[in-house]
Order: sequence, then C-alpha cells, then structure tokens
Amino acid sequence: MPRKMITVMIRMRTVTSTKSAASTRSRRALTRKSPPRWRSKPVSEARPQVPASWSAPSAVMAALFPIPDGIALIRARFPGQVTKINASLGDSVKAGDLLASIESNDSLQPYTLRAPFAGTVIQRNINVGELAGEQALFTIAKLDPLWVELKIFPGQRREIAPGQLVRIDTGDAQHESRISHIVPQNSGSPYVIARAEIANAEELLSPGRLVSASIVVERIEVPLVIENRALQLLDESQVVFVQEGNSFEPRPVELGRTDGQFTEILSGLKPGERYVVENSYLIKADIEKSSVSDDD
Repeated sequence: MPRKMITVMIRMRTVTSTKSAASTRSRRALTRKSPPRWRSKPVSEARPQVPASWSAPSAVMAALFPIPDGIALIRARFPGQVTKINASLGDSVKAGDLLASIESNDSLQPYTLRAPFAGTVIQRNINVGELAGEQALFTIAKLDPLWVELKIFPGQRREIAPGQLVRIDTGDAQHESRISHIVPQNSGSPYVIARAEIANAEELLSPGRLVSASIVVERIEVPLVIENRALQLLDESQVVFVQEGNSFEPRPVELGRTDGQFTEILSGLKPGERYVVENSYLIKADIEKSSVSDDD
C-alpha cells in the first residue's frame, strides 16, 4: 500500500534565527512520507469530562501483593532431613508438582511435599541435607491477579470509598482498576489500606514491587479535553499539532486542570478539530531539525 504524502506546517519564531530573511519566515513547509503511526484524533472524540485525580503523598506510592487466597506457605508434615529439592526460586509449578523429598526423623521413611495449586515459587528457605522443622520451606503464590495496596490516612478517609477508579503506573505500563474494599488496620496504625486488583496475565509484575497510583475522587465537567500524549513543548510553549488539510500545524494551547492522562484546554482548540495523538514528538523533531538547518 503506498504511503500517503503529507506536508507538515511549522511556525518559526524570529527570535530563534537572525541570519537571513529566509530563516525568519513565520511558516515553512516540510514534505515527507507519513508513517501509518501518525494518527490524528478529532477533539470531539475525546472524553467530555476530566476526572480530577486525587493523589495524596501517602497514596502516590503503592505496592503489589498476592491476593490472600493465592498464597501458600509449604511446611514439612514431620521433622526430617531434606533429601531432594525439585523447585527453585522463580519456578512456575502446577498443582501436584513435586517440591521436595524429606526423610522423617521418627519413621526414617521418605515423604514428599507437593504444590497445592498452580503458581510461582517466590520463596525457598531450604537446601538438600538441611533439617526441615516448623519453618516454611517454600512460598507459592498466584501472580494473576495481584493486589495493589494504598495507605489511606484519617484526613483522606472521607474521600475514599469502594468502587472508585484507581490509575496505576508500573513504570512501563498504565492500568486502571477500582477499589474493591478498604481494610481497617489495628488500633495502633495511623492508616487503613485500600485494595484494588491488577491483571497480570503475562506475570510481568511481581509481589513487593512499588508502583505509583492515584484515586479518582471527583469528576469535573469541562468543555474540552485532549490526551496528554498530544502535548509537546515547542519554543517554550505547549503546543498541539492540529490537522489543517494535509498539514499538521503547531497550535499553542492554554492548559487547565489535568488528571495525568487528559488535560483541560482553555483556549487554542475548538471541538471537532483533529490533532495528532500518537508519536507527536516525531513532528516536533522534524520542526527542530528544520530550524537547525535554517540556522546553518
């Protein structure tokens, strides 16, 4: 399929160049092949409201944990010496898989330890030749789904309730969930725990990992929002690349409130205009490259 040719319209600021009249033109047309990944989205297709995300400092950082019925501590049934180990840290096991063999101190007969369900070995505390007593020898956990735990302090408690939307940033991906329940802590604890599930089908996330999270506690109606991916800093101004016919023009915009994913637009765009969402930085790079060429 032939690639579509586009002309990227850019706005040059006279303060960035003093060499010639050609370098101080207010507009310059660049012609290049448009990769399919350059997509624009009508403003009218954006969400009609901005969720105002509440992120108190104590709730910004959260941690991942196995769900309670998805974790098992495997102990020896009878004290004895470990004669064989069949599972290592990080191994995936199925229900019934052999974990270890132990020779009982009393009967001198061997017996085995097996996985109670499918999961991942997240702890192993025994080696061949060691004595197995009351300590947990293995910890097996189901890693899909996991729980995200957030600390909620008394001053924040009135705003938080089950069912509220939670946005979770793991550093390499963003997820959305909802608070499933709130767990009171003991009398000496200054906070309660809000929990939400996060899908982990590919098991890329592990228990104990710290993540960033925000809880949406209010929704504010606004006339116009855009996705934050569309925003680029150009000539010290926040701009959006707006489609003008077969061209994309940098349009300065005045920003309002944001929830980290969408931002309110106070001026600079109108409903129905189309703007670049994905990889808008590629157009910005072309503009900056062109500006350097003009300066030379």
